[in-house]
Amino acid sequence: MDDKDQTKAAAIWTLKTVLINSLKLLHPYMPFLTEEIFCNLQDEEESIMISSWPEYKEEWNFDTEEHAVETIKEAVRGIRNVRTSMNVPPSKKAKVYVVSENQEILDIFEHSKVFFATLGYASEVYLQKDKNGIADDAVSAVIHQAVIYMPFAELVDIEKEVERLKKEEERLGKELARVEGMLNNEKFVSKAPAAKIEEEKAKLEKYAQMMDQVKERLSQLS
Repeated sequence: MDDKDQTKAAAIWTLKTVLINSLKLLHPYMPFLTEEIFCNLQDEEESIMISSWPEYKEEWNFDTEEHAVETIKEAVRGIRNVRTSMNVPPSKKAKVYVVSENQEILDIFEHSKVFFATLGYASEVYLQKDKNGIADDAVSAVIHQAVIYMPFAELVDIEKEVERLKKEEERLGKELARVEGMLNNEKFVSKAPAAKIEEEKAKLEKYAQMMDQVKERLSQLS
């Protein structure tokens, strides 16, 4: 049996074991459904009603593996948050640098490179103890005992992003002018319901905030 077959067998065993024990724990609350699934899932025990109750096993306490998975999850979450904030589509891959002085953290990513790259939309994953070779404009996501860096130029087509932001700036300018015109119109203010006026004031605040963000982003890109 090669490594691929062993991995497959381990995954099937884990899935079956977890599901069967979950069914046993659920049985007092969902007797008929759990019995039906249990009897169709395995042949070792005749009925879930007379099966043994799951018992705690110390060897199933995988603290190290749990820590590794949580570390990868935190990194992936950080990467996705950064990409979302920059409107980067999932199809756009980028190099990902994991920088940490902690060798244990680097080992976690080394052993999980394949699926971490997939979940983090990475074209390549680099592990290192310092920022050597990482561009100054790289965006980052901070996790416990590590920082994840992604080259800015690989995430964003700068020319297209500037063009998009300028169009957004123009659109917001028109919206601001419209709302400000309404709120500065005495006839509108004197006749419009209070709720409508408050609605337009809320829009003004929202558009102004969005405009500030767009201008700040354009400034960064230039």
